[in-house]
Amino acid sequence: MINSSLRVSGHPLAPKSSKVPVTLLGNVELVTLTVERAHTVEQLSGLAYTRADRFLLLLVESGSISVIHRNRRCELEKGQYALFDCAHSLAFEGSGDYCALGVFVPASLFQARLRHVQSLLAQPINCSGSPWRIAANHLKLLVSEVRHMPVPMAYGYGTQVIELVSIAVEADTQNTLAPSGRNAIFRRCAAYVKANAADTALGPAKIAEAMGISVRYLHKVFHEADETVCEFMRVTRLEIARKDLADPLKASVQIREIAYRVGFRSQAHFAAAFKHRYGISATEWRRETAQQLAA
Repeated sequence: MINSSLRVSGHPLAPKSSKVPVTLLGNVELVTLTVERAHTVEQLSGLAYTRADRFLLLLVESGSISVIHRNRRCELEKGQYALFDCAHSLAFEGSGDYCALGVFVPASLFQARLRHVQSLLAQPINCSGSPWRIAANHLKLLVSEVRHMPVPMAYGYGTQVIELVSIAVEADTQNTLAPSGRNAIFRRCAAYVKANAADTALGPAKIAEAMGISVRYLHKVFHEADETVCEFMRVTRLEIARKDLADPLKASVQIREIAYRVGFRSQAHFAAAFKHRYGISATEWRRETAQQLAA
């Protein structure tokens, strides 16, 4: 993923006084380690120390790098990366010849895009699939081209970096969930939809936020259950309304009110959806169930 210009020598005689170049992209900073300028991964400690409000994503292309974070050692091998919180002291040590690329991102921006980000810190994650190929290639191209960009353009690309890296991390970590884990998430989502059916603002974004997952992963969970989020919401609301219409204790409640209580904003929409689902109108269903109870 990272070309030979990013290679670093782990030779103990390499001078350490040369500053590591930092590529600025607005709120994002890219750090490349090059053998030509004798930069060593140990110098990342000093950079991290002055960036307490940031997370560091360290990507290893070859060799290995050891990082001590919160008194715990994290070993990164070729094709792995990890997130680190710069608010805590970090110590780096490279082994042999290695290639590395660091991305400093404001902690608040990562936390806004990645759920349960604290559980990902200092955990080696394997780069997998096209998301990381896209992200890595994008980062390398920016490093070589940013000097030709005006500041506003560089800032815009920095925002893209955050999005691309977040997508890649999310894809790698969520794909590790076992099917049983995804089934459990589906059950939680289903229970949440039933409990909040009356909320007219209920939608994929709100469900995903409540579950602590991304909208994209929410759709994946429902797809594996042979469902779609919107269809599941619609059917759930119709089933609740169908039971309420058959409940003799709610016989005095108007059909319009029942429709609104289960999240339908339009009585006409509810009437059409009900008949399409059950082949009978809501009025007819209520009348038939009432007659059966009276018989």
